[in-house]
Amino acid sequence: MSYTTEQTVKDYLQIANFTNSRTSAFFADVILPAVEAWIDRYCNRTFEQESATYKLYDGNGKAYLDVEDDILTVTKIEFLDADGNAESTFTDANDWYLYPPNDTPKKRIVMNPENTGRVFPKGHQNIKVTGTFGYAASVPDDIKLAATKLCAGVIQEFDKKTIGDVKSESLGDYSVTYNDVDKLANHLGIKPILDLYKKLVV
Repeated sequence: MSYTTEQTVKDYLQIANFTNSRTSAFFADVILPAVEAWIDRYCNRTFEQESATYKLYDGNGKAYLDVEDDILTVTKIEFLDADGNAESTFTDANDWYLYPPNDTPKKRIVMNPENTGRVFPKGHQNIKVTGTFGYAASVPDDIKLAATKLCAGVIQEFDKKTIGDVKSESLGDYSVTYNDVDKLANHLGIKPILDLYKKLVV
């Protein structure tokens, strides 16, 4: 699911069509990917549900496991041996708890001692968690707004043919760099919105 759409940007700009006939192609191929990549990099997370079905983690010998990834749901937990084969498999949702309990994304998995009597065994990449990953099932509204405003700003520059510092992600003679989006985000006051979603990376 994209952070915004061409029609949403047109509605925001209060226009029926873009000034430049190439803008629609430029939006899909360059502008939207560049804006989404900039938002993800700034926040250190993605707001789309990931296509990955499992992740590997290092076991810590404790009943709980804190993870760096954003988790939405867990359907299976496996403890792997040195060869990567499952030596223990848990598929009952009562075998674990996810935290925080009343919010997403989930950042901690706790084994239920009453059901399993197990802890996460120490090791490297020996815990396999299957489920859905990402910040939320749908993109938050203020992230959609931030993406819409950024895309609209880039499009206004493109339609005036004043985009500068052409360095990456090009279409023909034009491109959008991460530096371009960063400058625009400062100008539009986008960063305070995104700061609410920024994940600290230790």
